[in-house]
Amino acid sequence: MRGPRRVISLVAATAAAVGALAACTADAVVGSKVIEPAGRGGTLTLLSAAAIPTLDPQRIGDPATGAMVGRTLHRTLTAYAPMAGEATQPSLVGDLATDTGEPSEDLKTWRFTLRPNLTWQDGSPLGCEDVKHGIARTFATDVITGGSTDALSALAIPRTPDGRSTFLGPWAQGDGAAAGQASFDQAVSCADRTISFVLAEPVADFNEMVTLAAFAPVKKDGDSGPDSGAASLSSGPYRLEGTWNAETGGLLVRNEKWRAESDPVRKANPDRIRITTGQEPGVIAATVLADDDTAKASVSLTPAPIALQQQVSSVEALRDRSLALPTGVIDYLAPNVTSPVLQSREARTALELSTRRSGYAVGLASPIGATPTASLIPDGLLARATTAVPVGEPDPTKARQILQQAGVAVPVPIRVAYREGPAADKAMSALVTGWREGGFDPTLVPIKDSYFGTVSAPGAAEQYDVFWSNWSPAWGSASTILPPLFDASLNLTEAGSGRDYGGWSSVDWNARVGQIASMPDRAAREKAWAEADDVLREDVAYIALAARSAVHLAGSDVRGLAAHPYGGGAIDLGVAGVN
Repeated sequence: MRGPRRVISLVAATAAAVGALAACTADAVVGSKVIEPAGRGGTLTLLSAAAIPTLDPQRIGDPATGAMVGRTLHRTLTAYAPMAGEATQPSLVGDLATDTGEPSEDLKTWRFTLRPNLTWQDGSPLGCEDVKHGIARTFATDVITGGSTDALSALAIPRTPDGRSTFLGPWAQGDGAAAGQASFDQAVSCADRTISFVLAEPVADFNEMVTLAAFAPVKKDGDSGPDSGAASLSSGPYRLEGTWNAETGGLLVRNEKWRAESDPVRKANPDRIRITTGQEPGVIAATVLADDDTAKASVSLTPAPIALQQQVSSVEALRDRSLALPTGVIDYLAPNVTSPVLQSREARTALELSTRRSGYAVGLASPIGATPTASLIPDGLLARATTAVPVGEPDPTKARQILQQAGVAVPVPIRVAYREGPAADKAMSALVTGWREGGFDPTLVPIKDSYFGTVSAPGAAEQYDVFWSNWSPAWGSASTILPPLFDASLNLTEAGSGRDYGGWSSVDWNARVGQIASMPDRAAREKAWAEADDVLREDVAYIALAARSAVHLAGSDVRGLAAHPYGGGAIDLGVAGVN
């Protein structure tokens, strides 16, 4: 019997699918500008190699884009404040809301009160119904695509027998539309400046979930359809001047209707922010490093190419104009527990002991490398703030002994699936020698197209013994990592393995997940997530490999260069500026 529905973050899934992030050690190129405050005024230019398809908050799935628009255009009920001083954990604060929300005792109802006198860029009032309307748009999954659908999982709205929500968004018509709207109105309701949410089950960190761009308001009045343009209106300190072009970018200017005293998160230092997309990563890096003309006030949104990372880290003048940011993305292996050769914990333990994480990290990127890690929970999350997991040295000799003591004939043949790519090919190849020394006979199987669909298909468990994957948190909780990946009630069905590629399952562990989700105290809850992770690691449900970071380059006039909390390795535009 399947357990209760729990939230799966599609934002995290989107981040995990991005496999080409540059990697380096987290402290490789942190310069003085990380702590040097920015002045007010001027034009900050942001350079991105990738197209940015949309600024519509409900259509944004990429964490870095969400971080960018969240500091400039679209506010949410709560937000993470910029890191200050020697703080090691970001603070959750009220953004559009006066505080971080009021939960019921059972954590199934949450209430937020909006700040008074909020306005849109046109001066019209921003109210509770606008917040509600923005969330309603995420349910129109046939026309609003690409963004987080966490609201669909969290809110207490009935579903059809096939699992689809009975509410299909604010523009739904036909049979069932009225009933669906009524269900949504019961789950999300407004009373003056207070918005209330009724959840399908307890969600202790719902006030962190609403930091996602998908929970940003959209002006209800005048939104006649998904492409009416209502989502382009700003609630933040900047507004779009002219039109947005996904391939070339656009210009953000000050929103004259924004009031600094109503916003505890954004300093809005530059007068203008120009976003330029579509240039090659190498061209962007060369432009910023040359430091000519407008490049002096430019920042690369695209991480520096691997070939330049060593140069940047070795030259002091360049280190002072760069910042290495943890992306939150962690690469890992999922042993197939249904495979005859990896069913036993002894065999999986031997596999982990013969896994050379350092070799993988170096092969992934450059001599700087990614950071080897032994846990899927990034060090920056509260769950690992006080209970860090040491990365032990590989011991192939002990691995072979464990296999022999368990009566396993060596070498053990294993087929390892991974997503093909130049860096991935090199990184995975670096693991082969250690595995062979540990008593395994590995065959690497690169998969180029539709990787995640291939390895989650029903027949994959019969073809592969180990699956490569990666993942990152959607907000500052391990609740967005462990349940989506290892709660069998969420993942394992006749249609495939979901994200639980290795097929790991434990009734007791699933029950623990439900208990943790009902813990109201954040510190105690995150400690419990760390303990739940210990169970996974002890049973070798996964083998963490490396935590990725991204190196961003800045011109000599850029100040206030700092990491955005949980922004997928993005810079924090709430504090950045120019000289």
